[in-house]
Amino acid sequence: MIKMDSYIQILDKINALREKYPSLRTKPDYYVFSALCVEAHFYKNPENVLNESDFEAIIVDSCNDGGADIILSDPDSEICDLVIGQSKFYKRISKEDVINSLRKMVSFYNDMKAGHYEQVNSRVQSRFLTLNAETDEESKIHFVFYTSAKSSKKIDTENIKKQIIAQFTNPDAIEVSILFADDIIKEIETAKAIKQIVEHGKIQIDEKDNYLLYGDSAAIVNVSAFSLKDLYATHNITLLAHNLRYHISDSKIDKGMKNTIEKNPELFWLKNNGITIICDDFRIDGCEVHLRNFSIVNGGQTVYMLHKSKSLDKNNDFWLSCKIIKVEGITETEKNAFSLGIAQAANSQKPIKPADLRANAPEQRSFAQAMRAIGIFYQTKRGEKVPKEFSDSYKHTKLLDVGKLCLAAIFQLPCKSRSKPADFHNDNYYNPIFDEKTQKQIALICKELLYMDDYFTRKFLPKFDKENDDMPDASIRISFAHVARTICIAFTALAARYFHGNLSKEDIKLLLEKPSDDNACKKLRDIGDMKSLLPMKVYTDEYDATLDKLFTAIIEEGITIYSDAHDDDSSLTAANFLKKDDNYYKILRKRWAKLNKEIREIFISSK
Repeated sequence: MIKMDSYIQILDKINALREKYPSLRTKPDYYVFSALCVEAHFYKNPENVLNESDFEAIIVDSCNDGGADIILSDPDSEICDLVIGQSKFYKRISKEDVINSLRKMVSFYNDMKAGHYEQVNSRVQSRFLTLNAETDEESKIHFVFYTSAKSSKKIDTENIKKQIIAQFTNPDAIEVSILFADDIIKEIETAKAIKQIVEHGKIQIDEKDNYLLYGDSAAIVNVSAFSLKDLYATHNITLLAHNLRYHISDSKIDKGMKNTIEKNPELFWLKNNGITIICDDFRIDGCEVHLRNFSIVNGGQTVYMLHKSKSLDKNNDFWLSCKIIKVEGITETEKNAFSLGIAQAANSQKPIKPADLRANAPEQRSFAQAMRAIGIFYQTKRGEKVPKEFSDSYKHTKLLDVGKLCLAAIFQLPCKSRSKPADFHNDNYYNPIFDEKTQKQIALICKELLYMDDYFTRKFLPKFDKENDDMPDASIRISFAHVARTICIAFTALAARYFHGNLSKEDIKLLLEKPSDDNACKKLRDIGDMKSLLPMKVYTDEYDATLDKLFTAIIEEGITIYSDAHDDDSSLTAANFLKKDDNYYKILRKRWAKLNKEIREIFISSK
């Protein structure tokens, strides 16, 4: 079979994408190429929903874009890694083209961080401010360069990456990717439909019958690194279907593993924790282990790095330890519980996020049922594909997003919900939300919160920007509004609870004076018998109008307090101001008299 030229393959993929997304049919090739790269690179996991309308937000390629063609928040990152990308739909490309493109992206990022928003158009400015507001202290900045040109030996991508990363004082927070045509095609192939488990496969071991059995249910062997590379090449991330996560880039771990593979493969067995495989059954036959219905549940990072290694092949193989465990249980529930337990216990080489450990817990499954009953798809299992009828962004969600919304709305910690969302897994926050007695009630409130969150970004902000673009203090007003999403959600929930009597005047006074007081926190956790926040149906024009009023109220008062602080310290940005919940409470305390009046007027007029 004659291999099709990679550029021609890209053209075919572009035309196929136009068929898939009608809105792209009138777009030029270079625009659809950007869309193709984004879908293939960042939306391989079926749980990440990419709607047709998302391209308009993600692809910012235009005049005065500052060198950023693509801006998005990495959908696979729990800490909202910011992705800044540039794409070149070229047949050929030079080393200088690649370097200059990356340098332009770095300059763009530095200018935006310094507040030089005037250097780019309003659309790019708005996109950057909105997404940058979601990043926290652990977030990475990921610069990505895509081209439809073939790679060249003259372009040393690793050296270019080092040059770019060296420009930053904290290199661990920076990631750089350079993808040529063949790389993009591989990403597209990887993005094909994912099965939940590999049905049949085999691995090679070091010597005939060299294994240690644990009864009939488990074995320990020395597995061929190349046979694992071969398995991954065949099945890709399906091989990790029961792992707690897919590969998560970590420059230190990846670099150390890469160095050992290339320079000291004989030490890999000693330095690496090995892998764990669960399966329905296995059979050892000489130097082969035959596996049925299996998945790697620990060692995904290791297998991914083996797959990426250019030095690992049949003639340059080595061994690492491998534990093989038969799944116990009769029903699917019993088998899933057993698999989850093994995965949790086995994953110690790289820390597991709290959300990973909660994923298949009983309360998560029952909460998913409560959400489904009111028209929301709640993803409990990684890799779970969102049904088409729930594709609207406010009709599907997952634990991390619910946690962020509840930290802001229920617990009145809007800034923590952005900067330290993992704190939600603290039992003081997690347990009240997922208590089986109140799950149906919480689900109803979460439905509203999801809509508020989506409405703020998709509808409210564009209107606010347009209305304030010609204001003398437009820069301060717009920059503040773009980082005010979580305080708007928090204030709306506070206003609703106050007006409906769930929080009394005394409760508000205590909360504003001593927000961390145990009694105040206890009161916040108790939502009483509330089953809604706003007194009208969600998804209606009346609901939207009420949100506009409440959002505007807290933003206007917030701008007043922030402007005073900015006058005292001109280096203070709105994003830094709203990283502290103390400043949210400062706004409420200093402007409560006016806000209290507005709350009453808004809710009375909404009846």
